[in-house]
Amino acid sequence: MRSLHILRGWVMGTVIFAGHILHAADFTVPAGNRFPLIGAVGSILPGGRYLTPVGTQIETGPEPSAIAVSSKGSVATANIGLEHHGITVIAPGGKKPATVHHIWARTPNSTVPEIADPDWTGVAAGIAFDGEKAIWISEGTTGRVREIDAETGDRRKLVNLNTEEWHGSASSELAQESTRRLLYVADPANSRIAIIDTRKDRVVASALLEQGAGVCALALAPDEPTLYAANGKEIAIIDTRDPLRPMIAARVPADGCGGMVALSDRVFVSNPAADTIDVISPSHRKVIAGIRLTVPGLEEFRGVRPGGLAYDPLTKWLLVAESGINAAGVIDTESNRVIGHIPVGWMPTHVAIVGDRVYVPNGKGRGTGPYLREAFLSLGEVSGLHHGTITTFIVPDASELARDTDVVMALNGFVPVQRDAFRPPPAIRRLVVILKGNRTFDEVLGDVTKADNGAVAGSPPLARFGMNGVAHGARTQFSVKAAPITPNQHAIARQFAFSDNFYVDGESTRTQDEMLAAAWEHLRRAGVTVRNFEDTEVIPDQSRADRFIAALGTYVELPQIMTIRLPNDRPGEPAEHGAYPYAASFVEDNDLATGRILEALSHSKWWREMLVLITETGTEGSFDHIDSHRTLLLAAGPYVKKDFASHTNASFPGLLRTVFEIVGARPHALADATAADLRDMFTSMPDFATFAAIAPDKRIFDPAR
Repeated sequence: MRSLHILRGWVMGTVIFAGHILHAADFTVPAGNRFPLIGAVGSILPGGRYLTPVGTQIETGPEPSAIAVSSKGSVATANIGLEHHGITVIAPGGKKPATVHHIWARTPNSTVPEIADPDWTGVAAGIAFDGEKAIWISEGTTGRVREIDAETGDRRKLVNLNTEEWHGSASSELAQESTRRLLYVADPANSRIAIIDTRKDRVVASALLEQGAGVCALALAPDEPTLYAANGKEIAIIDTRDPLRPMIAARVPADGCGGMVALSDRVFVSNPAADTIDVISPSHRKVIAGIRLTVPGLEEFRGVRPGGLAYDPLTKWLLVAESGINAAGVIDTESNRVIGHIPVGWMPTHVAIVGDRVYVPNGKGRGTGPYLREAFLSLGEVSGLHHGTITTFIVPDASELARDTDVVMALNGFVPVQRDAFRPPPAIRRLVVILKGNRTFDEVLGDVTKADNGAVAGSPPLARFGMNGVAHGARTQFSVKAAPITPNQHAIARQFAFSDNFYVDGESTRTQDEMLAAAWEHLRRAGVTVRNFEDTEVIPDQSRADRFIAALGTYVELPQIMTIRLPNDRPGEPAEHGAYPYAASFVEDNDLATGRILEALSHSKWWREMLVLITETGTEGSFDHIDSHRTLLLAAGPYVKKDFASHTNASFPGLLRTVFEIVGARPHALADATAADLRDMFTSMPDFATFAAIAPDKRIFDPAR
């Protein structure tokens, strides 16, 4: 806990020191070798950033992705993340503390008694109050919109967007017009806005947008019957004077698809991909200004990721959720200039303002921490691992913004530090990245408790796929105990280097996949040769290894970077008499394929100039005593330290930064430009010893079968 006791002092010291740095040497996240940790003051996050949010933190369900405010100041969020779907309702308490309660939809596959409506199983990013006692919620792929009692969760109304005319609808963003009792519902599946008359509880009309472009943001004009709808390509200005015959009055080209807010004379729409906010004039029907969100000294990199927006009429400030830097940005709308940032929770998604109080929902809240049990949904058990939060605070005085901004810069590693530049061994000219499926550190290497350079943060009881692992036979066959399930990965760790403080950046493989795809394209544009081996067939990892090894022998000149997917350590259904009699059989298949590929590479003519990086792209449902995001990272090659455990708190941006540094490419985005790289794994004294793959335990996986 000492890390969190010193965290606040560290941030304040860095903020004060920041003003005295004369030369910007480098940028890096602040955690160093500290492990992720959640505490009352803040959090150390996987990947090395810190959280010290302002104000008060209120826990919500997982991933609050939409927020609604009632006329009397109640707040509700739509929580669409893992494990639980539902809403969180915060009722103002006046002089008393606010009351908070959660209303859950049914958990998929649950068999335990639940109070939720049996057919309510989904929540999407759409929520709106209907008065003070009822809340409208989008259900997503069911194509329905549900109204529930704000206190009990009981169903009051249910409207289906699917009709004889419309099929395959999906309900998403909502906008409520209380005066005429109209509810506008985005149906991205059909590129339309459905208009519901809430007195009749049915869809009365639809406004068609550009075909094929989904609807991602809605906003109502404050003083006239006009709806604005963004689809990522344009803003449709919809005349709703006659709600039975809505008309597209204009289409304004605009790429924004994050958040949108409408004033009487301007509309603001954010673009997370470009780190911009467009300012649109409704009367001129065009973009009249653009606002860029950048970090001083790192202006060339994107990654602030502006999302939801809210306007404060008293200060004339526009507040924006900055999911990439865990902050709420503050924009002076008279000058269209960013004037500060306020520290909030992990991955803010939206902003709402009630009087002088701000509410910022944070998709990942304070972090997850350790994960020591699975969620056995088929047995009715629901994990409580994932939680979002709301950061709530009073609109700050302008004089407070400078200090808040300095804190945000320090927490993210945006304060330049003086340190020696990383100079990778110049002999490394080829990289091979092996991307495996879905395991945590403890499950595989938890039984490794020390390396040549000292102690390792492993937990042997959790190493179910380690060198003393178990292949559970369930009720169909005998279990195999004390089995060496991953001998190759353990041998790689002993012979080369690994990390016990490396993390995936999302709750699913998609986050890593998107990051890697963008990085490889960035390298290609920089002139680096990249070859991806990605086999989407349902085949053994042995077959993938066969194809890669065969292709290796055909090269006259090896690409600078090669990647190969080995996804089979994400176990499938075991078959008693097949090649995979146990779930652990898939992990052994994956381990052997990893060892065989490294063996082939180490005997190739390019080994003397090669680095091999081995990691996982996900950790869903797996055990780890440090953090649910902690995963494997192995590094092999002549210029890698032997039996060395890196303790640097790093994640995929750190891996990418290391790759970019080795090939001499510029950083791609804000995250990797400021990430902690893996410099401590390398040595200037090469050892050209090769690697020999180790045969599997044939009781669990027999390659011949």
